[in-house]
Amino acid sequence: MYFKTLLFFILFISGGIFGQNEISDSINIYSEETSAVLPALKSQNDSLPVKPQNQVGVMHLQSVYGSGLATMSITSVQYLRRINNEKVTLIGRVNLRARAKNSSVKYDLETYVKHGKKHYSFLSASVSDEKMFPGFEASYSFYSALPKGFELETGVKYLSAQNFSLFTPILGASKEFGNNLVTFRNFFTLTESQFFYANTIAWKNFLNEKRDYLSLMTGFGNAPDSKNIDFSEEFISNESFFVGLGYEKNLKPLKLSASSVYNRNNYSIGRQFNQFDFYLNLFYDF
Repeated sequence: MYFKTLLFFILFISGGIFGQNEISDSINIYSEETSAVLPALKSQNDSLPVKPQNQVGVMHLQSVYGSGLATMSITSVQYLRRINNEKVTLIGRVNLRARAKNSSVKYDLETYVKHGKKHYSFLSASVSDEKMFPGFEASYSFYSALPKGFELETGVKYLSAQNFSLFTPILGASKEFGNNLVTFRNFFTLTESQFFYANTIAWKNFLNEKRDYLSLMTGFGNAPDSKNIDFSEEFISNESFFVGLGYEKNLKPLKLSASSVYNRNNYSIGRQFNQFDFYLNLFYDF
């Protein structure tokens, strides 16, 4: 546990070190707390007003299962701080997971760091009480803007639970065209003796001068960063298929998003059931 805690703080502090080498740029990071979509990089005009430095948010995920399984929920409270004209963004989050009479707590630290006009990094680390969350998680992704509206992500995630650990290289790409953004991400999860593959694809259609958006997402397999997964040892072998729909509305200084996702779970042990996830997020900038 000492090693995990030490690595946790090293990862977080390193984000601040990267931030010392930033130069002026016009990159804006969009993020969405859903199981299928990670932050994407979009160009903005330098003349746009600077965003408020602080944000607080409340997020709730409610999962309903078929086959008579007990429902599960995750409620999260987060604080976000934008530093030095958004060159560095820091996020702290507390998550409470509940199912039947059981509950579990996880603590997240995340940072986004811009590296000039065409690159940025995402770094995260988490620790929990290990009751219903992985005991330790850490991830790093590097994003590069390419010509003609493309963006490339290369990254890695490490996850450690009570009886197993996972190492997952990540490769993703996105394409912006008009008011649309399409993002495709691949996960190649390695265990001690097996290899598992998963991918997700998401489409965003921006509305109202790109202040709001409608999103569609689909994919198969289990991406280890999905928030709706029950982290039992066999979860990674679940041949899950999912499809979802979401919407985000910006009502400055408030931002509201809602989405729903259908999952068809097919475990290798022969277990099959349907899963419906409902996400509701509220953020306030100040």
